Amino acid sequence: MDSKSKQKSAEKKLGDYLPENAVPLPIAARWTQNWRKRKKLQEINGYLIPMVDITEVRHELGIDNMRGYLAIDDSGINHLLIVGVDEDGNDMINEEEGQFVYDYTLPCPQQCGDGNVLNGGK
Repeated sequence: MDSKSKQKSAEKKLGDYLPENAVPLPIAARWTQNWRKRKKLQEINGYLIPMVDITEVRHELGIDNMRGYLAIDDSGINHLLIVGVDEDGNDMINEEEGQFVYDYTLPCPQQCGDGNVLNGGK
């Protein structure tokens, strides 16, 4: 088994225990690192955030707030990753304790809806 196959297998194993809209922490870490290392400014005006992301993260025990992280996956697609934040302002990202990184966001442009003064369409 080559290294890419091993990585996919490991990611699949992690994914088997995660909520449907969760991203395994090692993948989320790589995606946020991709964003920090980007070579050009991304033309993103906003993100469409499905309510299921909000619902799943807000049901985590101990959540006080939410935080969003800008990320780019290995295919170059932009994401907004969502995590719970505890009362001390710390990210809640311990998968063994049921704390996950969520994403099914869609970037604008692509998912902007009708043009308006916020998304640059008017």
